[in-house]
Amino acid sequence: MNRSALGALAVIIMLLMVMVSVAGLDNLPRQLKSEVDNSARQLETERSAFVQNQDAIARDLASEPALFRTKALQFRKKLDDGKSCLASAAAELATLQNLAKRNRRSETAQVRSELSKFDSVRKGCSTAADMRAEADRWVQYKRELPQRITALNTSYEAVHAFDVDAAAASAKKAEADWPAKREDIETRVAQLKQVKSEAEQAWDASAKLRSEAKAGPKDEFDYAGLFQTADRLDDASRRLTSGTESVNQLAAQLYTSWDKLLLDVDDNHGLREKVRLVRTKYKDATLANGEASSEEHWEETEAARKRDAEKQIGMVVARKPAGKYDSEVERAVQPPAIAYVAPPGQSNSYGSWQNGAWNWLPQYLILSHLLNASRGPITAPDYEGYYQARRRGETYYGRGDGFQWWHGSRTLPSTGGGGVSASRSSPGSSGSTGGGFYKERPKTYGNSGGYSGSQYQNRGSYSGSRYQPRGGFSPGSSGSRSYSRGGGFGGGGGRSFGRGGRR
Repeated sequence: MNRSALGALAVIIMLLMVMVSVAGLDNLPRQLKSEVDNSARQLETERSAFVQNQDAIARDLASEPALFRTKALQFRKKLDDGKSCLASAAAELATLQNLAKRNRRSETAQVRSELSKFDSVRKGCSTAADMRAEADRWVQYKRELPQRITALNTSYEAVHAFDVDAAAASAKKAEADWPAKREDIETRVAQLKQVKSEAEQAWDASAKLRSEAKAGPKDEFDYAGLFQTADRLDDASRRLTSGTESVNQLAAQLYTSWDKLLLDVDDNHGLREKVRLVRTKYKDATLANGEASSEEHWEETEAARKRDAEKQIGMVVARKPAGKYDSEVERAVQPPAIAYVAPPGQSNSYGSWQNGAWNWLPQYLILSHLLNASRGPITAPDYEGYYQARRRGETYYGRGDGFQWWHGSRTLPSTGGGGVSASRSSPGSSGSTGGGFYKERPKTYGNSGGYSGSQYQNRGSYSGSRYQPRGGFSPGSSGSRSYSRGGGFGGGGGRSFGRGGRR
């Protein structure tokens, strides 16, 4: 390359460098620089608040030395720790600002790291607001000493008269009804009794202080001890009330079972799932005459769940049986209503087996409709397939394709007119991804997925039999599925949902 060409290339490089500099292409991202500036303002605001609170506390300590005789050292140590923390945050900010001033895009990662370190230090610093509030409260307590003594007496009377066993009567009943929860409930009730016992002890220990306060406190009077006793009794009174309410509410959960049934999936505006929450409340542990109710709503969920969610439409995706707390919810996906069924040949409070099919007791027809609407009976092979799948740690989707819920394309639900509807193309259509309610793995009962040749062979429709669906479903039909509110099951006011399918 000749000398003139090299000169031209040098000019071009210099121009490019100027352009990059002017365009800011080598600078830190604007948003990051803005975060650095905001951090500086935030630290200054918190430092200013700390100084104001520190000065107010110092005034209280100086004006009321007897009041804060036992607390002054503790307050001063906390203030020193706060100042030290803010100084460390300021040092981190200086490092961060130097990087921002250099303004090099190559240091973006380092700036983000320093910004994170600064935020971590700053968030650990006290603004002394809590200490100031406590100091101001104590000053106010001293000014209103007679009223505080009266309030202390009132708190003690409330604690002393509180009958834990009587207040937790519902929990005590649950102990007898649910032996598996007895130890847990007894422990919670015992903790409340301990709260009462400790409050009684604090009251007894404060007898001398209360006597001195009534006679007129001297300079060496232990205000801190008196006020701390008052706070303990106030806290004990609140804890006894809220604690018994909490344990009773927890016990009430044992008398309710609930199932979350997945009805539909909408991915037009983020992924949402339409669910039906079916609750059954019982009067006692016999689980007799439970009252069923349901509600439907949409829930936001993770986009990564879309494939699984579509396959699980029509299935119970979470349930909490009676005798368990809500925190013990089961997340295993399972066919609806099958968890209430006894093993073949046995019966329970929900129904019994007759001729290889599960018969619900009349009082549980609403529950069965809400959970298993228009899908035909649960048979012994259904239960066996479900039981074996659970033993293997697998999800049971049912036998064959006879209860297919979705296959291929889908139409999202319409909620116009108070109803909810949705459709799926018929099984076997192009684009099929398989799966849905009662679609079992072929290996469970033969490659055909059905029960051909067995006593449980699907004969087609249940028309004319006691198992005839009332919600518009016939195993031999094809087409779409729909959900409806009202109507269904003899035209009553219950909710139903049916869908077409093929055997």
